[in-house]
Amino acid sequence: MYGAGGGRAKPERKGGVKEEAGPGGTGTGGNRVELLVFGYACKLFRDDERALAQEQGQHLIPWMGDPKILIDRYDGRGHLHDLSAYDAEYATWNRDYQLSEEEARVEALCDEERGRIQKIE
Repeated sequence: MYGAGGGRAKPERKGGVKEEAGPGGTGTGGNRVELLVFGYACKLFRDDERALAQEQGQHLIPWMGDPKILIDRYDGRGHLHDLSAYDAEYATWNRDYQLSEEEARVEALCDEERGRIQKIE
């Protein structure tokens, strides 16, 4: 670890790898998941003024010019300006698709079931 001696952090492995269930496993079938955790030393500085500004959200910026939606300047949503290409109504890959009689029958049954569920709620 970084510290008084300097140098790079050296990962330390603790003994006893724990068996856990992996995807589709039960935990006893030999699926093993090993977790390696390491950290670096750091020095914290107390800055009450900056902490208060952070708590009050003064670091946030409006998303797409809407002052009601505030995001951090490093938030990935800040790069999303035009989502119209992903709207379902503009998708062209299935615009001309016609349901078969069987698909239309199944869809009608699903719509009927959706209506029942909405009445229950």
